[in-house]
This record gives sequence, C-alpha cells and structure tokens, in this order.
Amino acid sequence: MANPSPEMCRRCARTVPWLSFWGNLILALYKLVVGMIGGSAALIADSMHSFADVVGSTGILVATKVSGRRPSRGYPYGFGKAEFVGAAFVYTLLIFFAAGIIVHAVRQMLSDTLEPPHFMTLLGAVISVGYNWIMYKYATCVGKRNNSPAILADAFENRADAVSSVACIVGILAAMFIHPICDAIAALAVGLIIMWNSQAQLREAARGLMDSGLPEDELEQIRQVVLGVDGVAEIAYLRSRQTGSRFWVDVGIEVKAQLAVRDADAIAAAVRGTVQQIPECHHVEVYVLPTGSAPLPAGFVGEPTG
Repeated sequence: MANPSPEMCRRCARTVPWLSFWGNLILALYKLVVGMIGGSAALIADSMHSFADVVGSTGILVATKVSGRRPSRGYPYGFGKAEFVGAAFVYTLLIFFAAGIIVHAVRQMLSDTLEPPHFMTLLGAVISVGYNWIMYKYATCVGKRNNSPAILADAFENRADAVSSVACIVGILAAMFIHPICDAIAALAVGLIIMWNSQAQLREAARGLMDSGLPEDELEQIRQVVLGVDGVAEIAYLRSRQTGSRFWVDVGIEVKAQLAVRDADAIAAAVRGTVQQIPECHHVEVYVLPTGSAPLPAGFVGEPTG
C-alpha cells in the first residue's frame, strides 16, 4: 500500500482527537452504566479511565489548535510547546484519577458485602479492549506521521485503556468463578497501571517543556545532510530543540578561510535550505566559521559532532 500524502496525514491529525473524544465519551458512559448495573468495581474503575481520556482529548484538541498558530511578535518561536503542555495536562489528570480508583478499590476489598459481577460486565470490558486497540493503532500512525506529541499521548492512553480493560476481563472472570474479591483486585490493578504509565509519560512531556534536543540518530541524519552541502568543511557544533511536533536547529559550519563573504553566505543559505527540506524542521540558524578558527568558548553548550 502506498504511503499517504502529507495532506491526508494532516487531515487525519485534525480528525483523530474528535474520534477519540466522542468514542471515549460513549464508551465511558456505557462502561459506567453496565458496571453499576452489573456490580463490577473493575468496570466502573475502567469507565473512570475513559472519562479521563475524554478530558484528555479535550486538552489535546485545544493543544493541537494552539500549536498550529503561526509565530507572532510576542511568540517568535511559535506555539509548538502547547502540545507538551496538553500532554502534561492529560497525564497529571490521569494520576489523580488513578489515585481515586486505587482508594475506591481498597475500600471495596475491605467491604463485608462482596458479590460477583454480572456476566454482562464482561461484554463491556471486551468491547473496550477492541475499541481502544483500534484507536491506539490509528492514532499512533497519525501521531508518528505528523510528529505530534499530543496525538501520540492520546494514542498511548488508548493503549493503556486497552490494557486496563484486559485486567477487567481477568478480574471479572475470576470474581465470577473464584471469589468476588477478584473484581476489586482488578480495579486496584487498573488504578496502578494508569498511575505507573502516566508518571512515565509525564516525565517525557516535561522533557519537551525543558527544551530537550532531538535523539542522536536524528541529529546524525542532520549532520550528514549538512556535510553533504558543497563548501562545508566541518561542523563546529549542532544544537536542536523540540517545539511540539517540529524542531529548531542551530548549526555552526566551518568553511575555507579564504572564501569571500558572499560565497560563505551562499554556502550558509544552501545549508539552511537543505535542512529545512526536512518536513518537521521549523527553523534553521546557520553560523559560519573559518576553518582553523579559535575553539568555542568554555561552557558553550552544543551537541557533539562526532
């Protein structure tokens, strides 16, 4: 199958948050009603996870809308970090939801009136697994092709919801055929799964907010692109920082010392134009240094050039 066009990927990026919002809302209401009628603490806990995803999808919709705005005088570097803010909001919210689920599950386990859940609660958990796994695969594809942290965060939540629903299935079956307390144990497992996954992803969002650089393999690709430009003798330094779904690059190139200023500027322009052909590249700053120039000042922060 041929790769989709960039326009199709951008269209999918606009569609995914809405699909996630409405899908999770319907699923959350369904699981909550079935869990309450069928007497399953695990399914009720799982419905709270889906409700959190609804709020998270709302945050993603806002974040992707804001991050797509053009740079302005007040924000010359653009609004890309709104996606990291949106992701951080989602995971912080999920941590609080997880804490509530854990407390409720412990109370259920200590209760003297435990009863096995109804068989229909099992169907609710199975439907949840199927929906969330499909949405996870779709949103992951869209998030990677658009390099969107916010959409990838939403995809991750679909996967986490699918895993927690699997825990529900196990707990409900065990509660029906072994002991009713297994349903509460499954609810506890759901809360712990959400808590663990959310704190890990919250750290990733925090890295984005702290101007983290690109992975080394992507930097190496940029180095090779720069070194492939005629006139570039060496790379003095290479720095990068992520701004949501895109990134900025600062690169210092070394050229022959005897080159005229006009020729050096032409090389810098060629480097800038070549690097900006990378779809996710937002902006490139190129600095020209003559070969054999003085070393960079002590404490200068730049990526190793290898």
